[in-house]
Amino acid sequence: MRTSVAARVAASVFLLSSASAAWAQEPQPEVSPEPAPPADTTTLPEVVVETTEQEQAAPKQTQAAPAQTTSLPAAAPPSQPRLPSFARGAPGSGTGPVDGYVAQQSTTGSKTDTPLKEIPQSVSVVGTEQIRDQGVQNLQEALRYMPGVHADPFGYDSRGDSALIRGQQAAYFVDGLRTTYGFNSTSAPIEPYALERIEVLRGPGSMLYGQVPTGGMINAVSKLPSDVPYTELGVEYGSHDFKQVKFDSTGTLTEDGKWLYRIVGLARDADTQVDFVENDRLMLAPSLTYRPTNDTSITVLGNFRDDHSGSSQQFLPASGTLTPNVIGRRVSLNSFQGEPDDFYDTDSQSVTLFVDHEFESGLRLRHTSRYTHIDNAYDSHLPIVITPLRAQLLAPFIPPTASLPFLDADETLTARLRTIQYSETDVFNQDTSLIAKVRTGAMEHTILGGVDYMRYSSDRIASEILIDNLDTTGLGYFGGTGVFPVAPQAPWDVYNPSYGQTPYYLIPTSPNPTPISPDNVGLALVDRGTEVQQQTGIYVQDQIKLGKWGAVLGLRQDWLTIDQEGEAQRTDQSLTGRAALLYNFDIGLTPYVSYSESFTPQLGTLVGDDINVPRTDAVPADPLEGQQVEIGFKYQPEGAPFMINAAIYELKEKNQVVDIDTLVTAVQGADIKARGFEIEAIGKITPEFTAIASYSYIDAKYEKYPGVLPAPFDGIFPAVKKGGKVDGVPDHLASLWGIYTLHDGPLKGLSVGGGVRYVSGSESTGVVVDFATFETFTVKTPDYTLFDAMVAYETDDYRWQLSAQNLEDEYVVTSCAAMRGDCFLGQGRTIVTSFFYKF
Repeated sequence: MRTSVAARVAASVFLLSSASAAWAQEPQPEVSPEPAPPADTTTLPEVVVETTEQEQAAPKQTQAAPAQTTSLPAAAPPSQPRLPSFARGAPGSGTGPVDGYVAQQSTTGSKTDTPLKEIPQSVSVVGTEQIRDQGVQNLQEALRYMPGVHADPFGYDSRGDSALIRGQQAAYFVDGLRTTYGFNSTSAPIEPYALERIEVLRGPGSMLYGQVPTGGMINAVSKLPSDVPYTELGVEYGSHDFKQVKFDSTGTLTEDGKWLYRIVGLARDADTQVDFVENDRLMLAPSLTYRPTNDTSITVLGNFRDDHSGSSQQFLPASGTLTPNVIGRRVSLNSFQGEPDDFYDTDSQSVTLFVDHEFESGLRLRHTSRYTHIDNAYDSHLPIVITPLRAQLLAPFIPPTASLPFLDADETLTARLRTIQYSETDVFNQDTSLIAKVRTGAMEHTILGGVDYMRYSSDRIASEILIDNLDTTGLGYFGGTGVFPVAPQAPWDVYNPSYGQTPYYLIPTSPNPTPISPDNVGLALVDRGTEVQQQTGIYVQDQIKLGKWGAVLGLRQDWLTIDQEGEAQRTDQSLTGRAALLYNFDIGLTPYVSYSESFTPQLGTLVGDDINVPRTDAVPADPLEGQQVEIGFKYQPEGAPFMINAAIYELKEKNQVVDIDTLVTAVQGADIKARGFEIEAIGKITPEFTAIASYSYIDAKYEKYPGVLPAPFDGIFPAVKKGGKVDGVPDHLASLWGIYTLHDGPLKGLSVGGGVRYVSGSESTGVVVDFATFETFTVKTPDYTLFDAMVAYETDDYRWQLSAQNLEDEYVVTSCAAMRGDCFLGQGRTIVTSFFYKF
């Protein structure tokens, strides 16, 4: 039964999309080009591609690359160069358009164009068609239906991208080069409209990339020029006065086809679900490709961004969000706890160079390099949740009738703080590799060897308390010295905000604290100095085939130097490896087993021996190190437009940083172990119906925890945390998405889709500490289930769509931080409609 259905579906796909990547292996009516003289690589073969009536009548799609180039690429006139099949963005390559929802090839898991079912590690891919159908507006929304990925761990956050993979913070890459280095304030969020596909590698990738945590990485693949002319112009409007214009245009610039272009851009003027927080963006991504011969492709890609926003994260206490407060109130999703003039702005510019060349011997060269400059500025007012630790600092201002975490018995008043930061970040990274295909006896080898380099430089200016005519000695936590990076303000009503309150108060911690007049206290901007980190890696990988058997072996050496202004230079180095074995059954089943290691510099992260160390004396954190064993299978029968992937794994990671409170210094030394299971099924069930189903289970626990508190409390946290669950990681994730499209009849072009997302609750354990006693407590968030939906109508010339997320407008608390005492709220109901004109 399954074979019969697959055959019918595959035949329909062939007629509708004219030879998808899977069908490209079958004989096609193509005229073989005459070979060019070996010594003259500029002599270009003539290409002839026959088309059927169905191909000529195929309707246009919303996205340029997936719609136009997922079929066999249109033939260029005789003597024109073709985009090399191995070049970035080429149809059928691991960076090219995805045919529907099911990608056939990927480079993220191997750095070579490899069929997904032959990559012995979990990889999931989201293409432009799925991004369009689900109405995606940011990176997190694109990841919600992937197994092993908790896409919204910290709720709705306008400041940047955030996701957990297998319980660990993800690393973010664009076109194979890392973009994030520790802070939202030193990076720019990734814009999905500029992407051809989004790929997630679950598990370590350090053997290839050098900077991937044990959980995994997200690699965004940019849209690049195509020789199939296409232009679309779209407008969108939605909830919270969301207004956006998009455009995407690509094609040839010259008659000989040697020069190609693409321009992708958008302009957004929008509010958010939080009052006074904007979400404005200008983005332009022009690219130019030069292909002088069939063996060479050179592309330059620019990306220019101007974001004007604020902080949608309000850092509200559990009482009043997770549970009603004592008088039965909950803070609404639109409640803003800052000042109307607060801002969180990011300007970024980057230029990327891609070079792909194939030598006459078959040896392939791949080079990617990028320079990025980012200016970030933010000024935010936030509530201070009065935890027991903070209560010691705020003792002079806490009335005897206070009900922690609030300052009053009705649980409506809290303290508030202001924090300011300006940062200027420059990143240069490059990756150059050679790929050779050789044979030794009965074994076929794809050998990859390369070197990559990264230089990260960041200069930050941040706010600190300014005290006139006062000695700051003794100010700090638990008797430490120094000053706080924030200035607490007068009591603040979280339910009835009264904007314009500006007096600052000092938090003294002497044995007999005395409130200090606001006249003597203010904020000063202090240059935190420049941090420069450089990393060089050399790697080699061999993908081996012996009949139906396959193996992957790889090794990498990294060298890292850290120069922090005012500190001695630090150096680290690491050797990481990868080994895997797989077997390809004739029925399309590929079981595998793999072992991989990780090494991740924690750029920009400063730590002390305990939280009592002044921030000015903190030092750069040691790199994360980890390893993973994974056993799984991939199932995709030949020519079938669907695939099923599943895996079980165990991973360990050490040197994690514990940051229990923004007011004190972070501490390093937490080790975790996670065991889990994942399964996903994706593709066409019938020619009209496409579906995605996924389920994930993870058991993530601490194997070791540092003594973050000074003596005599240094043993408290290790005793409590060891063997306990990792904070904020849900045990279960499940999702189901389906879309039905009519291809015939009076409603031809109509699509209806919907999805459901389930996230189990998570927990976070804290300790109540005073100078004599302590006790532990655990904050648990409840399970939640959310529904999404869409409807669309498309013709050759236009597409209209209506998308809705969180249809029931559920009030969701995604996670809470026990020690800090704050919780994170999810996205409320959001509806966006769009209209695209294609020509």
